[in-house]
Amino acid sequence: MIVGRTPRHLAVAALVLLMLLGDGGGKGAAAAAPKQRALDEWRSLTGPGAPAPRVFVKGDRVRFYFQIGSHIEEFTANWDRHRLPSDGYRVNSAVLRLKQRMAHMPDGERGWREATVIYGAEWARLTTNLVEALAPATAGQGIYCQGFLADRLLYRDAQGTPRFASLDEAPPGVVVARQLSFEETLSTVARMVEQDLARNHPGETLFLLLAPNPRRFPQPLLLDRQQRQCIWLIPASLYDRTERGLGLSTTAQGFRALLLESHGLALLKNPISSVARLADLGVQSVVRFVRVPFPKPGTRYPELSSGPGMDLRAWEEWLDRYTGTRQEEGSLDLLIDGVQFFPRLKQAIADATNHIHFNIYVFDKDDVGISVADQLKQRASEIEVKVIFDRLGAIGGGGAPPSTPLPADFSSPSSIYSYLRQDSRVRVRPFLNPWFSANHAKVLLVDGTHAWLGGMNLGREYRYEWHDLMVELQGPVVSTLEEEFRRSWAHEGLLGDFAYVVALARGPRPDAPPSPPGDWIKLRLLPTRTAWKPFSAAVQKAIGASRSYVYLENPYLFDKRVIVSLARARNRGVDVRVVLPRVNDLKIGGRSNLVLANYLLEHGVRVYFYPGMTHVKALLVDGWAAVGSANLNHLSLRVCQEQNVATSDPAFAARLKRELFEEDFSRAYELTEPLSIEWMDFLADLLLEGL
Repeated sequence: MIVGRTPRHLAVAALVLLMLLGDGGGKGAAAAAPKQRALDEWRSLTGPGAPAPRVFVKGDRVRFYFQIGSHIEEFTANWDRHRLPSDGYRVNSAVLRLKQRMAHMPDGERGWREATVIYGAEWARLTTNLVEALAPATAGQGIYCQGFLADRLLYRDAQGTPRFASLDEAPPGVVVARQLSFEETLSTVARMVEQDLARNHPGETLFLLLAPNPRRFPQPLLLDRQQRQCIWLIPASLYDRTERGLGLSTTAQGFRALLLESHGLALLKNPISSVARLADLGVQSVVRFVRVPFPKPGTRYPELSSGPGMDLRAWEEWLDRYTGTRQEEGSLDLLIDGVQFFPRLKQAIADATNHIHFNIYVFDKDDVGISVADQLKQRASEIEVKVIFDRLGAIGGGGAPPSTPLPADFSSPSSIYSYLRQDSRVRVRPFLNPWFSANHAKVLLVDGTHAWLGGMNLGREYRYEWHDLMVELQGPVVSTLEEEFRRSWAHEGLLGDFAYVVALARGPRPDAPPSPPGDWIKLRLLPTRTAWKPFSAAVQKAIGASRSYVYLENPYLFDKRVIVSLARARNRGVDVRVVLPRVNDLKIGGRSNLVLANYLLEHGVRVYFYPGMTHVKALLVDGWAAVGSANLNHLSLRVCQEQNVATSDPAFAARLKRELFEEDFSRAYELTEPLSIEWMDFLADLLLEGL
């Protein structure tokens, strides 16, 4: 692990801005024409009855050649190299783009290998076998497969016949028993078809599986038995929002939000809180320069402790005294992945009778975000609907293309703020990011009786692509979250700080009848706020006080204090396990994770790489569970606005351990040998110390 000088805050802020704006999302006129042409070309060239292309592969590049009379159309793609080992096939994806100027066909050229194209009747036979093998044996149960199988739910009907449907159109009574990530789906498909291909094509090792479909755009799968890898190839126009550079609309929105709103309007209407945030930012920036001595790895790790975990009663008393938080009553229900959360949210919005209050970091303008927006707009004609979203978060998140194709007929609006307000009674207020601060919390409230918080934003990634979790809360604790929203709503209005003080002076205002007595448990909200960092204090102390085990899953584990605490816990004999994403949506974060993994492995920490992107933020220490929106990096622990919930309830801790951690340990690849590290990885690790 690199321990160098921390980057100055302005450099970090510039990096944040680049990440927010780096994946443009506008639909510029210049890009629209070639995108549509490429899409039309791909539709005609891969439709039923069209001749198969010739496909050549060299290294991390692939070329498709379609013969049209005397003319040849070429599509190309290339992919990044993955350095993480795998138990089976290495999985990757690449974007196919129509090439404006065709290179010569590399027939017989050194280094290029021609793939055997599987399509037509042979592909139909393979598909039948795949569906039969993948569909759960029990009727009424389904398996959701991402990626190559077109994001389909496979199930068996009452007669035991395999069927498939879109996830949002699951037949009544069908329960999703398992969700396979993009990587798991492709790896499973590769394993299932390789024996068939080897038997029917002896001596061949490179295949291109092409599935013509009149209703969907084909997304081929390149299967290399020799290199043990499979590449999912996606036509660019299916999901790219622009094929070149930054979207001008997104870039303009970003700079306007950063210069005129964040450091203009926000400072005028919120002068006191903006000064407080600047002062807090200065203090936290100084904290980054305080170096933590890194323990050196020994030649032997201590035996794992067989004794009891920490005293949870004493632990809760410590939290009472030193974090400024208190235990409250309520219930916690675990919702893992979008397949569980989004249908529950949709039903709650439909059933709302009094009000809907959303405080969200990214309200995306993709098909999933717009679907939620449409439902809110419809309900706003009947009940009060208020939405707070992070201004830069929505611009950056809305500009980044998803990993799976958007519907072919979907058109994204230029601004989610304008879309929510257009022909609607939805009331919307953005958090304006003074001094590069962010409201990173995800707290969704309905009727003052139900609340949801966790890591999921409103967008396609969270509904279909990423591994993530939310918790549903009921009971008295929801009133606390409603009161926080009321104050935040006042603060983000035109009267800013003045309205916030008035709301604070009025005290709690019940928006719903008091919660009836129930079988509530004791739980605790652990936010991150300006000049108040109870979540950071709780995480550090919990890991430091651990005696039996520490289970942690977080995609952005960059904070050196937390990392050192994990190593020291293992050196005390604690069973420390960390789950990281195999594919990080933040590329620089993926590089940093490689350095982190090697450091933890040197100290005996068990490191797992989840198959795909895990956006889960969860910590389990000796029966104390904490979940929420906060990453384990400098921004979430000390700068951003966050909301998390924690409990020592044994039933919830056992469920989190069983349904999240043990399940993810079984699905993930456990690292056993150090990874090969490049100088760029060390540089990424150094840069991310300030994030």
